[in-house]
Amino acid sequence: MRYVLFLLLAAVAPAQDMGKVIDGIELHYNRLATLQTEFEQRTEYAGRVRDLQRGTLFLYRPQKMRWEYSKPTGKLLVGDGEQYKMYNKQTNQVRTVTLSDTADVRVPLAFLLGRLSLKRQFKNLRIETVDGRQALVGEGRTGNEGYTRVAFFYDPQQDFRLDQVKVDERNGSTTVFEFSNQIVNVKLDPGMFEFEAPPGAEYLSEQTF
Repeated sequence: MRYVLFLLLAAVAPAQDMGKVIDGIELHYNRLATLQTEFEQRTEYAGRVRDLQRGTLFLYRPQKMRWEYSKPTGKLLVGDGEQYKMYNKQTNQVRTVTLSDTADVRVPLAFLLGRLSLKRQFKNLRIETVDGRQALVGEGRTGNEGYTRVAFFYDPQQDFRLDQVKVDERNGSTTVFEFSNQIVNVKLDPGMFEFEAPPGAEYLSEQTF
């Protein structure tokens, strides 16, 4: 009888833990007004890093984001979460980027806009050990997303803030976002989120990712 009770408790405990993790992550990000954090974004394929970018991300709710890149120098994304203006300093070109729900690797980062509902956005949510750490893992609901699996690495000692998000893409590559030096509810100038192209910049046609 005691053995049966132990098995029942073992089966229930992970679900309870997962519920606490989900609630903690959603509460932390959905209540933010602003956020400033350093980020590193790298794309890996066959175990090798193929692309490495880094910079500072600014969030101003509702739905305004600014990605300032130090690598590559001068790259900039400014937008409302649905549509961005992307500036490439090397080419002095600006393009409008519309984020589709099926392609862009930033889509799983909707929590940054305060719209996070993990159970609504992902299926087969579970707690797994990934790269030696506990992570909340989920899959896209429709099966048409550009990604197959997302792992959210959280810190329960820091209000469940995420320090890493790992996105497995359908093309076999993996994009990893790492966040550090997060400052919540910092005072930000709303004007930061109004895109202004440098003089002489060329505007390209709209592109959907």
